[in-house]
Amino acid sequence: MKRLCVLLPAKDEAVGIGKTLKSIRRAGVLPSDVYVIDDGSSDGTGEIARSFDVNVVRNPKNIGKAHSLARLAAISELVRRYDYICLMDADTQVSENYFQAVRKSFREAGVAVVCGRAKSTPHNWLTAYRCLAYWISHAVYKDGQSNMGVITVTPGCAAAFRADAFAQLEWSSDTIVEDMDCTIQVHRKKLGSIVYQKMAVVSTQDPATIRDYVKQMYRWHTGAWQVGLKYGMITGLSKIDLEYKLLMGEGVIFATLFLLLPVWLLLYPTIALYALGMDMVVLIFLSLMCAICDKRIDVCMLSPLYPLLRFVDCSVFLYSFWKVVIQKKQVRGWFAVKRY
Repeated sequence: MKRLCVLLPAKDEAVGIGKTLKSIRRAGVLPSDVYVIDDGSSDGTGEIARSFDVNVVRNPKNIGKAHSLARLAAISELVRRYDYICLMDADTQVSENYFQAVRKSFREAGVAVVCGRAKSTPHNWLTAYRCLAYWISHAVYKDGQSNMGVITVTPGCAAAFRADAFAQLEWSSDTIVEDMDCTIQVHRKKLGSIVYQKMAVVSTQDPATIRDYVKQMYRWHTGAWQVGLKYGMITGLSKIDLEYKLLMGEGVIFATLFLLLPVWLLLYPTIALYALGMDMVVLIFLSLMCAICDKRIDVCMLSPLYPLLRFVDCSVFLYSFWKVVIQKKQVRGWFAVKRY
């Protein structure tokens, strides 16, 4: 059987790294095949990881997730020793058949990356909304993107790379979303296909406060615009470029229309109220479907609160567009969220 390893970057993850490592063990990966890089933690993250007998490398000071992954892979010679390299986040818990599903996808010829399915760990109304967002992303987009070969993001909490493809990735600090950056590199360098495996399920913690939610969304959106500019996706004409323009363009149009709702209510109150009502009906319907499919009744019960978060999403999306694309601002900060 081909060898598989897990890479786990961690910065001050003492609250959850134990649960993550337990889930990886339950899924059948030996401690000797798990590699944790403690990125200058000050809360005992590395010591907790060592108690599970996994491989632990420590950065004396924080150097960031992307450079940590590159350093760990290099000093451990992972590309030479393994066939598949799985990336995880330190707040991720994998399903028991996660790695079996990943291996199954890699049996297909030419597969360079396997994209798993992320679910939000239940906590409060924010995580219920995020559960809905994940469900829509995977139920509506990911399968279609996989079939057409245009997956734009392989999430860092559920990404598995063929070792020779992983070896050709460049880890830089000019974007703040290393998962999307690496995904687009696979497309640009023609390293192989990226496929979605819905049975490779992980549960991940999402922000529990509005403040952390905004910080995380700002990082994601900002990074997406950075990647688009870096790889010329805004002007490019390849399949992945067109998919990027479709998604980001749709986002700009919807966010603008949504935030101008007070204006529409003043100018065209009947039409605006009808559109708002239809949007709410669709949102509640999708919430009900998500609640049934993912067995998350809280997603449906809390749906009346979601329009507030739609307003937040649209505001952050347009703000990131303004800062990165229009003002050409360089954003380099990493926005960590509090664990629970």
